Amino acid sequence: MNLGDPTRLEWHFFVPCRDEQAVIGGTITYLRQTFKAAHVWVIDDDSDDRTAAVVRSLRRIEGRYIHLVQRYRPQARTGKDDALDAAYRALKVWQGRHATPERAIITVLDAGSRPAWNCLGITAAQFEDPRTGAVQIDVRTNGEGRSWFKRLTNAYLARPADANPLSGNGRFVRLSALDSIAGPEGKPWRGMRPLTIGYARDTFIYQPSTPSRLPVPEIAAGVRKVPAVRYPSPIRVTTSNSL
Repeated sequence: MNLGDPTRLEWHFFVPCRDEQAVIGGTITYLRQTFKAAHVWVIDDDSDDRTAAVVRSLRRIEGRYIHLVQRYRPQARTGKDDALDAAYRALKVWQGRHATPERAIITVLDAGSRPAWNCLGITAAQFEDPRTGAVQIDVRTNGEGRSWFKRLTNAYLARPADANPLSGNGRFVRLSALDSIAGPEGKPWRGMRPLTIGYARDTFIYQPSTPSRLPVPEIAAGVRKVPAVRYPSPIRVTTSNSL
């Protein structure tokens, strides 16, 4: 297992939400306890429940690291890419002119996800190469267990369904790569051109199929592959081969 130094990078979890009050509090708490230097950006897509209220309550405790991006209809509920673009613009404003986008890593998470504790170290090793633009890690669901054959079968049958390869669960993207494709409107996900996506084998994200099962993930090796597409500038990703 090749671990990098996550303290050399700046980490931001983007969590799009719509009516996720049942799980978002636990997700924020887990992320803050497990990744203490990382920022959590919750994008509330005009929820009908108390999703935003839950985030505000937690933000009063750790305001520096918890951010709420609220969208309202008719601009809201227009798709996950639009929600992520809104968070991207909010992050750019928050960072200001003295930001170092090549050090900032954006991680896209679903509302009930639990990244393994080692995911920042594993992906940091890949981002040591300045040409690395994005990394994909494994995503596991209830009952998947540790059977290598079952994980391999799932990897073959369950290809990423996202039309946009940067908006799915478990994507880590360098902010400077997003900047290069955002355009004047600040829409890197909507205006995305192809980007090379690599795969980190030594960590994973646990994605429960029901909110009632939210265990703390342990270190494990993933086997899920993702197709790589070429980014027009010299940015690439190497694959972890430590297993």
